[in-house]
Amino acid sequence: SMKLAVNLFLITMVTGLAEAAHFASRHGLDMELFRAVLDAGPMASSVSRMKLAKLVEQDFSVQASIRDVLWNNQLVAEAARQAGLASPLLDVCHALSGETVTLGDAKADMAAVVHAIEARTRALHQASDAAH
Repeated sequence: SMKLAVNLFLITMVTGLAEAAHFASRHGLDMELFRAVLDAGPMASSVSRMKLAKLVEQDFSVQASIRDVLWNNQLVAEAARQAGLASPLLDVCHALSGETVTLGDAKADMAAVVHAIEARTRALHQASDAAH
């Protein structure tokens, strides 16, 4: 249960970091400055520094594969369900990790979850364009 609790935090943290990097990039922010600000702030950790570097540099060489993260995510979700617990953030992370695997990034680093976020952004734009 301890490992699962730690993995829940890791999975949601890295997914949130990927979304924040996507947000920053799409708003035209200087990504090196974004990295410096996050790395110097109170939320910085060795994991956030390592994964943010991957996101900024678009380097998805594997440290923890998205396939392994998806598997761990499933283990945490199953344990939550067995205990009668809701896991809303984990559930969204599970969906995004699954989408990342479907996109062909199963062997990429978990930071590649940003690709699923980017795909959702493209779909949002396509839907908006189709409506106009």
